[in-house]
Amino acid sequence: MAIYTARRGSDIERPGTWLRYKEGLCDNCMALCCYLVIDVNAQDLIRLGITDEDEVKYDMRNLMKRLKKEGIITRGNLSKGKFTLAPHKKGGCAFLDDKSNCSVYEDRPEVCRKHPVELSPRLGYCPWSPIDE
Repeated sequence: MAIYTARRGSDIERPGTWLRYKEGLCDNCMALCCYLVIDVNAQDLIRLGITDEDEVKYDMRNLMKRLKKEGIITRGNLSKGKFTLAPHKKGGCAFLDDKSNCSVYEDRPEVCRKHPVELSPRLGYCPWSPIDE
């Protein structure tokens, strides 16, 4: 799903259009990074309250089946311990609220905590686009 603002901003599918990240860039952004694929690990799922340590330790295969059935993930890779979060029906992260704010910010996944400086399709750059006001 291509999201692009014609006036100014980035095309999420073209990292060459992204802006170099700097502090404060997120203040007036429509959260396009939250429309990227969000891969999480078991610790992220525990922190989000989706599962617990026992289920992770003893029943990963059934955990993956349960999360797919509940629509929380779209796929998982048990050997890598990674799960892809299912997007919201309108697109973007399922944890985005109506104002494009993260509803689980304090418990957000590691990939979100490290974006864009340590983990990103283009390190140091954001798919920034201004909030339409």
